[in-house]
Amino acid sequence: MKYMLDTNICIYAILGGSRYLDQRLDACNAGDLAISAVTLGELEVGFAKSDDPVVARNDALEVLSSIAVMPFDAAAARAFGRIQAAAPSRRGAYDRQIAAHAVSLGVTLVTNNEKDFHGVPEVVVENWTRPPSL
Repeated sequence: MKYMLDTNICIYAILGGSRYLDQRLDACNAGDLAISAVTLGELEVGFAKSDDPVVARNDALEVLSSIAVMPFDAAAARAFGRIQAAAPSRRGAYDRQIAAHAVSLGVTLVTNNEKDFHGVPEVVVENWTRPPSL
């Protein structure tokens, strides 16, 4: 595994994404991508609140079915403790859990909301919705 997709990039992909995101996802090999169990939980909230939860979940499965869901384990919890303790506020705890999970696995976090991760120590972030920088 090389990349962890955060919740907003998953939603972006489910809703149609962008050509840049689609190109990057298509270029990945089997096993390169994962999501955190925290992301799955956030997605499940969205499915439950949608007008048609079954359709929403099925739409997501079309995009995410080949992507592994990584359990939030003790190493991720310890990384979260360090990151959350250094945070100026408690807001954004889910984002910090996902960032900590990526850090604990030594993978790059893919997001469309880089600002959510500014100041988070140790996390490496990429935005795949824009053209790659040269």
